[in-house]
Amino acid sequence: MGIADAFGVRVEKLNLKGNYSIQELFEKIKEVDFEAGTPSLVKNGFAWVIAFPEMDRNNQVQILGGNGKYTVQRSAQPVGVDKMLANMALDKLTGGISGFSGAFGDTKKRCMEMATNTANKINALGI
Repeated sequence: MGIADAFGVRVEKLNLKGNYSIQELFEKIKEVDFEAGTPSLVKNGFAWVIAFPEMDRNNQVQILGGNGKYTVQRSAQPVGVDKMLANMALDKLTGGISGFSGAFGDTKKRCMEMATNTANKINALGI
């Protein structure tokens, strides 16, 4: 386990043959059966993100990027402004203790594994 893994960071590069927009990439993968679940295209602030179902409020597999360059990552912040605000409020109420589930535990490790498996599956599609 490297230092990034210890902190819950997992970023896997997608090696795509085409120069896809995020919407085009979503269309290519939306019917694929992923271990992380069914992907959805979600507006997150000013950007679009391909997000998989949340494992809990601190763990989600996401695909980010643009201009044909994408990464699959484990995110401690599920997409959506509403979820960000809810997590911020809960962290404030608990003095930051509620965020520890995103930094430690089996769910974090499982989410990191699913990020790697998702990237491997997309890369194997040869798109």
